[in-house]
Amino acid sequence: MVGRRSGRLTQSAQSAQSAQSVSEARAGLDAARAMWRRWMVWFREPHFLEKTSLCTGVAMVVTLIIMPPDSPLQMLFALGWLVLVAMLPFAPRTLCIIGPVLCLIASAMPHPGWWTAGDFLLIASFLCIGYTLPRWPAIGMQVGYAVLDGIGAAWFAFPSLGGGLIRGVIEALNDLNRQTMAEDGMTIASHAEAALPQYSLVVFVATLALDLMVLGFLRVFGTAFRRTAEADARAERTELLLGRITREQELAHVIHDSVANDMSTIAMLAWRAKAMDDDAELLDAIYARSHHALDRVHEVIDVLNGKRELEELRAGVAGAGVSGEAFGADHEAGVSDMADMADMTEAESVASAADRTPIDAHVEKYVEDQDRAMSMLGLHGVSRLHAVPGVMVSAAVQRATMGLLEEIYANIVRHCALEDQSDDGAGRTLNDDEPAYSLFIDITQEGIRINEINMIADESQTLVHQHRQGRGLTMQRATIEALGGTLNTSAQDGTWTLGAEIPLA
Repeated sequence: MVGRRSGRLTQSAQSAQSAQSVSEARAGLDAARAMWRRWMVWFREPHFLEKTSLCTGVAMVVTLIIMPPDSPLQMLFALGWLVLVAMLPFAPRTLCIIGPVLCLIASAMPHPGWWTAGDFLLIASFLCIGYTLPRWPAIGMQVGYAVLDGIGAAWFAFPSLGGGLIRGVIEALNDLNRQTMAEDGMTIASHAEAALPQYSLVVFVATLALDLMVLGFLRVFGTAFRRTAEADARAERTELLLGRITREQELAHVIHDSVANDMSTIAMLAWRAKAMDDDAELLDAIYARSHHALDRVHEVIDVLNGKRELEELRAGVAGAGVSGEAFGADHEAGVSDMADMADMTEAESVASAADRTPIDAHVEKYVEDQDRAMSMLGLHGVSRLHAVPGVMVSAAVQRATMGLLEEIYANIVRHCALEDQSDDGAGRTLNDDEPAYSLFIDITQEGIRINEINMIADESQTLVHQHRQGRGLTMQRATIEALGGTLNTSAQDGTWTLGAEIPLA
C-alpha cells in the first residue's frame, strides 16, 4: 500500500512538473510572439534613420564574421565604423557630414585594407545625407566627395571603394589585352599604369562617374524616403486639422439646432407674454426652455474642456427638445419632465448608435410635442405622418432626420406668418381656417421624405425679426447630402416650401 501511494505521489508530482513546463513554454512562446508583433509594428513605421543604422550594422557584423580583420588596427577601425553607424539616428546631420570626411581621411592612411576605408559608413552616410540635408547641400556633398575620391584614386592611389574598383577593372582589361597581343607575338607592359598613357586621367574620370552614379542613387533613395515621411506627416496634420474642423462644425451644429431654436422660442414666448394678464404658464415655459438651452451650452463646454466625448453629445442631440407638455406644466414639474425626457432621449440615442432602430415612433412623438408647442405659441398648423411600421435606420440618418425637423420648427417660429398679422404687401395674411404651416413626413423602406409649406411673414412683423442668418439649412443640407440625400427650398409668392429626401442605405 505504501509503495502504491508513493508511486501515485510521484506520478502526481511528475504531472504537475510537466504541466508547469508546458505552461512556461507557452508563456515564453507568447512573449516571443508579442515581441515579434512589436518588432513588425515598428518596422512598418517610417523609421528610416533607425532602419538604415540597423541594417548597416547587421551587414557589418555579418561581414566581420565572414571576413575578419587582418590586424588589430583594422579591427579597431571596424569597431569605430560600427559605433558611428549605430550613432547615426541620434545625430544624423552631424554624422552624415563627418562620415564621408572620415572615410576620405582613412583611405589616405598608410595601412590600406577592407576595414580601413569605411565603405559601410559611407553608404549609410549618403543615405542619411539624402534624408536629412536639403537638396543643394546634399548634391554638394556628393560632388565634393566624388571629386576628392577621384583625385585620391588617380594620383595618390587611395584604396577607396570606387577607385579600387576602377583600378581593378582597368588592370583586368590590360591583362586581357596583353594576353591577346602575346598570341600575336607582341608585348605590352604588365601594369596598366605603364601601358596606358592617360592612366591617371582615365582613373579620375571613371572614379568620378562611378561615385556620382552610386552616391547619387543613395542620396536620391534617402530623399525619396524623406519626401514620403513628409507627405505622411502632412497627411497626418491634415487629418488632425479636418478632425478639428469637423468637431467644431459638429459643435456649431449642436449650438444652432438646440440653443438657437430655444432662444427663438423664448423670444416668441416673451413677446406673447406681454399681451397676457395671466402669464405664469408662459413664464414656466420660458424657464424650462432656457434651462434646456443652458444644459446644451454646458454640454458643449464639457466637450471643449475634454470632460465629455463628442460622440456622446452627438448621440444626445438627435430628437432632443423640450416637449409641448412642458409648456403646460408648473415650474418644478416642467423642469423635471424636461430632465427626464432628456435622459430618455440620450439613452435611446446611445442605443441607436450601436444598432439600427425604428424611427417612426420617435418622429411621431417629436412632431406631436412640437405641434402642441407651436399651438401654444399661436401657430396652428397641420402635420401628417405616413410611416411603414418598423423601418430601421442608422444613427446618422436619425440625427439628420431629427435635426431637419428641429430646424423646420425653428424656422416656423422665426419666419412663419401669424394669424393676426396684417397684410402690408410684403407677407401673406392667414385666414381663420388656413393653417400656419403644413408638414408632411413619409417614411418607407427606401428613405424618408419630408415636405413643409408655410406662409412667409414680413421680416419686420415676425416675432424674431432681424435675426435671419440662413446657416441652419446650409448645415442641414450638408448633412443630408453627405448621406446621399437632397434638400431643396424655395420662396415664391409669399410661400415657403421645403422638400427633403434622406435615403436609408
